[in-house]
Amino acid sequence: MVGRPTGSPGADTGRVMQRLVEAGKDKITKADKTKARLIAVTKRLVQEEGSDRVTLRNIAAAAKMKAGSIYYHFESRDEIIRAVLEEGVGLARRAVLEAIAKAGPDSSPLVRFDAALRAHLKYTVQEHFSSRLKAIRRLPKRLRDHHMAQEREYADIFRDLLREAQKKGLLQPGFDLSVVRMLCMGALTWVAEWYDPEGPMTLDDVANELMRMLVGGLIRRTARA
Repeated sequence: MVGRPTGSPGADTGRVMQRLVEAGKDKITKADKTKARLIAVTKRLVQEEGSDRVTLRNIAAAAKMKAGSIYYHFESRDEIIRAVLEEGVGLARRAVLEAIAKAGPDSSPLVRFDAALRAHLKYTVQEHFSSRLKAIRRLPKRLRDHHMAQEREYADIFRDLLREAQKKGLLQPGFDLSVVRMLCMGALTWVAEWYDPEGPMTLDDVANELMRMLVGGLIRRTARA
């Protein structure tokens, strides 16, 4: 049994509104609140039904408004999906940066990298973010490119930590750090597809296993393939 997010559309709407405030929005309008509600209900529908089954009609029904009214706020269904993805990456970024800050600027980059991976894992499982990532490839190129630029900025956080560790001589030579980063983040993002919150392992246990593989290696050096 995979752990599903426990947040409500109301709580999700509140998080979107909070991001507007943090982004410097001086006045929250009625239109802002409606857009936040549309993003929140679309997020829930994508999690429950999958992006392929999400339509403007069922978004409108979940938001308790007429389908035609959505066009006052978004140009299309794909625009709403893009907003859901953007909101998700923004919140993930905040969670990761908070974890890095908590680890402390004077800590080892490996300690901060560990903290960043754990925050990434916990956020993506809590929000079941992998279900939204499946929608990316179905977006029109213009919207997909916009989202991927945001994804790259998020990934740069992890890249910079690995590069700092490399410069300090904390990593073994010969590894492609871009591949290492993508393997780590990709593996943790998809934990939500198999993780059982009622099983014997916590999310920290899962992160510990990944760090053990990174630090110690899985295969004995004397073993032969």
